[in-house]
Amino acid sequence: MKRLALRLGGIVVVILAATSFAWWILHLLRPNLFPAESGGLIGRYGHFLDRAFLHFDFGDSNSGSRRPVADLVREGAPADVSVLAGGLVFGLVAGVAGGVACARRPRGAVSRALQGVGLVGMCTPVYVVGLMSLLLFGAEIGRVQPLGLGIPLRYVPFGDSATGWLGALVAPWIVLGLPLAGMCLRVMQGQMIEVAGEEYVDVARAKGLSEARIRRRHMLPPALAPTLMLAGSSTPLLLTNVVLVEKVFSVPGVFRDLSQAYGGANIPLILGMTAVGAAFIGVTTLLFDLALTWLDPRIRAGQTAR
Repeated sequence: MKRLALRLGGIVVVILAATSFAWWILHLLRPNLFPAESGGLIGRYGHFLDRAFLHFDFGDSNSGSRRPVADLVREGAPADVSVLAGGLVFGLVAGVAGGVACARRPRGAVSRALQGVGLVGMCTPVYVVGLMSLLLFGAEIGRVQPLGLGIPLRYVPFGDSATGWLGALVAPWIVLGLPLAGMCLRVMQGQMIEVAGEEYVDVARAKGLSEARIRRRHMLPPALAPTLMLAGSSTPLLLTNVVLVEKVFSVPGVFRDLSQAYGGANIPLILGMTAVGAAFIGVTTLLFDLALTWLDPRIRAGQTAR
């Protein structure tokens, strides 16, 4: 519990540091965008911290509906969480499964095909993949719609329809997770091949265990740990791609209007987005750290020793 409390405290520090950094940079580089207030920069900074982190008040948006940023965050954050979590899960699961399949026969046709798909996923921008998907399979606009199925063009909240929500997010999850899947596939394949030469794997074979059980019990856990580390460190990249994916698929998340916020100098919304993004990265990093602690006994042993 103490370690968990420290990690949660670390997330708060990350959110505070990221938002404070953005506040200071904006005030120092563009002071003309802010109204003159008494108390100087230090006083204004303290007032901002009090409003933002004690009352969750970033002010009102300067464009559009001019609603409070806190309300926009509350309404858009569930969609952001859905897109980011689904993309992470798809990328990690697809990359791990593909890496295991490639490691079984590294020079086989299936392995080469999967590596080719992974390479395309890493090299092609997500907005290109997303737009191509809509142009080919978009409902009512796609050129190719097998069996009458198409990618929905409208986001459906989970509270309105669970199946509609799932159908609207399957394509964004795949598009967002493809770059991560390609990276995880390469790492997982290399780790599985490396682990296959370890002595404990030879001992397991000597005991007569099946290859499937050896891969599952003796090779997968140590090979999975570096892959989880890669996925955790790739969260900022995925969060950047969330902005593009939400724009392409019209997902009403917090980050969908990021470009307009920067173009229109919508400072309250920019600061709110910064806090939300830092929170997503901090929580995701914590979850991956907990998964690594559970998966790798060496990490647990090191924590116990301390």
